[in-house]
Amino acid sequence: MHTRTLNVVLGAAALLSLGSSLAFAQAKPTSTRRIPISKEGPAVTRVDTVTVYKTDTLRIQGPTITHTDTVRLTNTVTRVDTVIPPPPPVRFPYGFYFGVGAGVNLPEGAIYVPNAPGSFFQAQLGWQGSPEALFGVRLDGSYSRPGEDSQFSSFQADPDIINANLDLKLNLPWFHHLFGRRPYFTVYGLGGGSWVRYKNLPMVLDPGAPNPGSVAAFPNVRLGDYDWENKWGWNAGGGLSVAFGRTEVFAESRVIQWSRDNTPSLRQIPIILGVNWYGSSR
Repeated sequence: MHTRTLNVVLGAAALLSLGSSLAFAQAKPTSTRRIPISKEGPAVTRVDTVTVYKTDTLRIQGPTITHTDTVRLTNTVTRVDTVIPPPPPVRFPYGFYFGVGAGVNLPEGAIYVPNAPGSFFQAQLGWQGSPEALFGVRLDGSYSRPGEDSQFSSFQADPDIINANLDLKLNLPWFHHLFGRRPYFTVYGLGGGSWVRYKNLPMVLDPGAPNPGSVAAFPNVRLGDYDWENKWGWNAGGGLSVAFGRTEVFAESRVIQWSRDNTPSLRQIPIILGVNWYGSSR
């Protein structure tokens, strides 16, 4: 009985001691939070350049295997360039060429009065050393049928004229690029010798020249049906041309003149459009 009482007294004393300790701990609390002081300076913002690395770790059963990937963040700048391809080369004709043309033939001189304008057809063969060369050579042949003047048509047959001309061709270089790099523009001159063959061609004779085939109404005009005659003469003129590759389109006019002993000068003035095809271009 004495021992049981002692144990109760000791337990009560222990509980009392524990309660006092808890009460004292609650009576005096402490804080670890810092109280800001108003006298500190303003906050400073700092910008750091940070390279971010990303690390992936792979673990499997057994020994630990670590795989590390490093990722650097950079700015990507996309630049778009416009690429213009160079223009295709411009080719100009040169070398040997062949061509044809057609137009109208105007009678002048001794054949002006009894004849009217008529048709004119031409074919030519030539050579141009290079696109920039000043000189070339051309041989052409033509056929013309002048029209009949109403006053003389009842006294004669249809006239025929054949021409053959060997010419020197002069290309003027100052106008080649008048329209830009293409087409190739040319102003040219022509001149040389001519061979003229004709028949049934009425013409005015010199005053007082013998005219056995004349009629009373036209004493100085040679009329009637005559055989072919051949004469030498000359020609001179010029033209314009535009070239695309090996093809050249041209327009030209010139004077083809010849003479007879008993007439003033006889002249033709053909005005034609035509085309030439060259064997080469560069």
